[in-house]
Amino acid sequence: MITPRLCAPAYELGECAEPVADLPELSAGSQAADLTSPSAGFVTYHWSEAPMVELMTASVHRTLARSGVPGSEIDIVLLATDSLPPGRAAHRDVSEFLAETGMSGATVMTVGLMDCATAMAAVGTAASLVRDGTARHVMVVSGDLADISTGGQRVVAGGAAVASDGAASALVSAEAAGLPVLALAHHAAPDQESGGGSAHQQLTSRMNAYREVFARLATRHPFRPARTLVLPSNFARHVMRVYLAEAGFPADRIALEGVGRVAHCQGSDPLINLADRQADTKSAAPERPAEPETYVLLGAGIAHLGAVLLGTRPLP
Repeated sequence: MITPRLCAPAYELGECAEPVADLPELSAGSQAADLTSPSAGFVTYHWSEAPMVELMTASVHRTLARSGVPGSEIDIVLLATDSLPPGRAAHRDVSEFLAETGMSGATVMTVGLMDCATAMAAVGTAASLVRDGTARHVMVVSGDLADISTGGQRVVAGGAAVASDGAASALVSAEAAGLPVLALAHHAAPDQESGGGSAHQQLTSRMNAYREVFARLATRHPFRPARTLVLPSNFARHVMRVYLAEAGFPADRIALEGVGRVAHCQGSDPLINLADRQADTKSAAPERPAEPETYVLLGAGIAHLGAVLLGTRPLP
């Protein structure tokens, strides 16, 4: 059986960076202090005046260069985004994006409707396509602009995150060197969209969702939480630690360094955090502790969770 490899994660943030504390949405009340406190950790958010595909193009160029796979060899492109323009404008932008990245010969599909879990669903779909031999190389590209995806709101996820503009990409391949994709699990709780029930009921429902998605992941490929590092969506640090504690992950097994510098680039966060992790590992001092056995890329939205389990030892 072919083992899919996730290769060369890369990203591009919005070209403008601003302090979270200066957001107009936070100018009144105590929410600014809550989100910028050390326990939450938000410092900077990013925004862009460019169309979504410009950020995607910059990210994909990096992924192609790092993977060594030319754009002409990409079989399928999965666009995990809800931020393309409407109608024919999307077709025009995507055609230009494919031409600029050399991927014009690829079959292109969009993946959506799972909010911040969409990109992880796309990675899992790409892995299935590679595993069954349908494709050799699948490019997964995520990206969101808050002006489109959230209607311009920057404080999102019920006040637990600050939305940034950004894009990320990774190649899922049968041949290029990368991390083995071991399993995918997802969970949907449509009742969470409406915000029904008491605050306690909503919290209980979300904690149950986190427990369930990791239980499903473990049935597909066993892993040890104590030897796994979770690379999650960039929600407030204390919020993510509470949710993931329910699934058995202590605070030191959760990578939350991106919260302050990047904020919440929606579906792109796990790939951004993986790219940063790999760059940091390459430049780390020799005394850095040994890598964990597995990574979990966790895309977390209000109603959807998507988790991808990766090995940490690259396959050649």
